[in-house]
Amino acid sequence: MKRYVPKTRYKISSNQELLLLYMLKYRFVSSDLIADIIGKDRSTIYERLSVLVDQGYVVKLYDKTYRFRQRPVIYYLAPLGIRYMKHRGYERTQLHYKNKDYTDDQIDEQMLLTSLVRTIAKQYEGKLNSYTKYFQRSHDFCLMPPPYAKLVGKTDSIPDYFMEYFPAYHQSWKIRKRVNQHYDYADEHGDVTHPHLLLVCGNNSTEKRVVRLTANMLPDFEIFTTTTERLLTGDKKVWLKPYEVDWDDPLIFYSLPLKFDD
Repeated sequence: MKRYVPKTRYKISSNQELLLLYMLKYRFVSSDLIADIIGKDRSTIYERLSVLVDQGYVVKLYDKTYRFRQRPVIYYLAPLGIRYMKHRGYERTQLHYKNKDYTDDQIDEQMLLTSLVRTIAKQYEGKLNSYTKYFQRSHDFCLMPPPYAKLVGKTDSIPDYFMEYFPAYHQSWKIRKRVNQHYDYADEHGDVTHPHLLLVCGNNSTEKRVVRLTANMLPDFEIFTTTTERLLTGDKKVWLKPYEVDWDDPLIFYSLPLKFDD
């Protein structure tokens, strides 16, 4: 089957570039997600996305089973869109060339990660800016592979945060290895303030393992844990401090600190 190539490509408008920017940032998007982000009605977003698809900048992921499975139409950057954003000066575009064949489950996880980081950003709007690993300078993420997201304080007095996600049933040795990466990096780079670490867990049992694995750590940064369910309630006070947790006692939940401890 021949691939459709448009005879004429029109100049990308600022509104269209904004859509490409969000695809760069979040990897996969739906029209509902974009409409929520920029505050436009869904039909307007759909029309803009359709033009980008027709022009070859964006791929539309959809088949006849989506309706029966109640899945949204998914959009992501085509190679032409990736090259366009690279020419516009965004350096993290190479990540979009990797792992081109995503399963539905992997796409769903990416969409979940988007919901998680956007929930935190909304709660602390005006205080924290959010960046994903696809949309940030590589040296700002320190580790490889990079954390999914970094939340950056809008002033020097507000701490920065890295967000990591451990799905349900994630293996304990992988959790330990990942947290130790943060610990070791902070220890080796004592001249730089390491962001606090937000560990979002796929379910309660995974969080309990994360708490057990981190409770006795004494890093130069704070560690906070929560579950996807608690975080997506929209409440701010959903975070545990592992070193304080005793599962036999009532749990104390915190909001994220917006200033450094004295």
